[in-house]
Amino acid sequence: MEPSLRDLSIRPSVLKSHAALLAAAALGLAIAAAGCSDSLGPPCDTDADCPPGQVCFERHCRPADQVDGGREDGGGDHGDVGSWDAGGPAPCENQADCAAGERCFHGYCVTAEPDPDCSPTYEDDCTDDRYCETELGGCVSWEARTDPPRCEFIPPEGEFTPVEEWVWEGDPTEMPEWNEVIMTPVVVDLTGTLDEESFAIPAVLFNSFNAEIGYNEDGVLRALAGDSGEPIFSVTDPAHRTHPVSGIAAGDLDGDRRVEIVTGASGGGDLVCFDAQGGHRWTSQIGNLQIGWGGPAIANLDAEGPPEIVLGATVLNADGTLRWQASGGSRGENPSSARAPFSVPVDVDGDGKLEIVTGDTLYDCDGGVVWERSWGDGFVAVADFNGGGTPEIVVVARGTVRLQSSVNGEIHWLVDERTLNARPECDPNCGMLGPPTVADFDGDGKPDIGVAGAGVYIVIGTYGSVLWSVETRDGTSNITGSAVFDFEGDRRAEVVYADEVSLKVFRGRDGQVLYEQPHSSVTACEYPVIADVDGDFNAEIVIAQNDLMVDAPHKFHGLRVFGDASDNWVDTRRIWNQHAYFVTNVGEGGSIPLVQSRNWVDPELNNFRQNAQGGGLFDAPDLTARGLGYTAGLCYARGVVVFAAVANRGDQPVPPGVPVAFYRGDPREGGVLLGVVHTSGFLSPGEVEVVAFVWTGVPVDQPAETVYVVADDRGGGATPDGIHSECREANNVGHIEGIVCRSET
Repeated sequence: MEPSLRDLSIRPSVLKSHAALLAAAALGLAIAAAGCSDSLGPPCDTDADCPPGQVCFERHCRPADQVDGGREDGGGDHGDVGSWDAGGPAPCENQADCAAGERCFHGYCVTAEPDPDCSPTYEDDCTDDRYCETELGGCVSWEARTDPPRCEFIPPEGEFTPVEEWVWEGDPTEMPEWNEVIMTPVVVDLTGTLDEESFAIPAVLFNSFNAEIGYNEDGVLRALAGDSGEPIFSVTDPAHRTHPVSGIAAGDLDGDRRVEIVTGASGGGDLVCFDAQGGHRWTSQIGNLQIGWGGPAIANLDAEGPPEIVLGATVLNADGTLRWQASGGSRGENPSSARAPFSVPVDVDGDGKLEIVTGDTLYDCDGGVVWERSWGDGFVAVADFNGGGTPEIVVVARGTVRLQSSVNGEIHWLVDERTLNARPECDPNCGMLGPPTVADFDGDGKPDIGVAGAGVYIVIGTYGSVLWSVETRDGTSNITGSAVFDFEGDRRAEVVYADEVSLKVFRGRDGQVLYEQPHSSVTACEYPVIADVDGDFNAEIVIAQNDLMVDAPHKFHGLRVFGDASDNWVDTRRIWNQHAYFVTNVGEGGSIPLVQSRNWVDPELNNFRQNAQGGGLFDAPDLTARGLGYTAGLCYARGVVVFAAVANRGDQPVPPGVPVAFYRGDPREGGVLLGVVHTSGFLSPGEVEVVAFVWTGVPVDQPAETVYVVADDRGGGATPDGIHSECREANNVGHIEGIVCRSET
């Protein structure tokens, strides 16, 4: 039997839903009235253990009429209703609807708690889910508020404090030796429930390998939970091993709202596809793909039917059959020591159908050559550099960086090897240079280009001048990539880059190192990715690592995820689905758009390998607590159960797991911590969840106590220890008065 609102004397407006009270029921405690002074009968586990006319209650047989209304499904641990507050304020149309001492205010009967110093701003310190109403000179129930201010938290500039959130170093139960990673992970939803209006925790997917076998064959595809790093699945079937260094592309290929996962098959001659549970879908039968260090991309080329899979100048249908493969011209391969095709499907001419950009050639959706040049193939990115609405193509090839017209392939500018090798960090040269990243690095509103080389990271401005360069270390491949993100929301991107021995975050405008963390990798084309991995509405960094670098000072393998220690990084998408990622190539839940939006038309999205920030850039939650009451049946043996309502009065949702601390006495005045519980549900703005805490060891037959409850507090006392950055931090306190525990007589 579900507890009733009448039993609790809580108005429905206080609760997220009736089901919110099941947290109390899960404790095995009734909320309905039952006497605590009855003598105990014979012990029992079920009603069948009791004499006729008796039922099993509190694990003892008692007369049924004494416990009627206080049981749930055959018995359990139940207790008295103690002191409960009245819940939310009563609605009113005029003053006559309200009791003496109340005022009909904004449609509710309220009583203002006098507080001449209360502030209606972010300093609001009203308790018990109330707000400062200057018209009434005090704190009033939140329901009466008609004009809540925008709830925002603006991160303090320069306080860049990453912290490791979780690490995966291998699965001890499934192929534990396959614990090395040398490719770019992806972040996607595997549940099929994530879209812009719903909540789901994404997964992190990657190919792992055994160092004894190497990274050219026999890889294992793995998926981990984004909030914990716990395994979701590993594809251990020897018939479906992957190419360990291959990139992954994930997207909904068949329209069932669940992603499919495409990566290189072991050996790199074909592609292999898995479903969202890791089940094998298909393996292509082409045999000559030469995936090498490259990876596929998923897009709907012709704006009809299922999406296609693109690798270099080869296109596969959604079922893995060959659609077309270019027989001449560019194949999308970087002429380095390893092949690495990362072509980009994108609509450069605005006809609604996608072209395939490989660097030296532009193909139409059917494989026809739009134009072909002889400048040399390479790694590419697409953005609007000239501001005319038509994009340009960035090509990094053989140690050079060039900008080409997407209309005819003509070069706008070229930064050659001689210019780059003159940089002091390039000794003896800059190396091959890796996949480019496009973002506004310096805050001037125009796109710039970031590339990594053998011992250098270089940022090149909109018109081809070198803005800055810093020393790095990548002698193994010198074709790694990077990602960028505006973590602080100041419209200047930070660069996230990992070389052989360190993870670094550079300030976009000048290359100053904001953060450095030991790391190790014998590199390929991998780079860190930035997404909301755990669904907490803050960005995280995901980094792959391996311990094959012989002289690395610190060795790591597997994956690591970093977030901000102070919860200051702004919101971003919960997806990064492929190496050639840009925001409009995929929906947040993994859907592939039938007609791909041209991202460069939006000034906020005129970038490449940069994730988008949330819709309300600085939106924040505002967590409050309201004391509801307690139950005290058998309190001398089992404790008092204290109930509180936790509400989100802000503009940003919060995931489950908000800590809620309970204190004996006011923590602001030295109250003693009793314990901490956590919310179990997702709290959107305006939603409420009831939590319950069992206070054991409560004094018996003593004067009444007051328990204070603090939302978003891990037990910090006078200074709450929260996990969320809120717009208002001082209004998180509630209290329950008059708690007594009577001995049984």
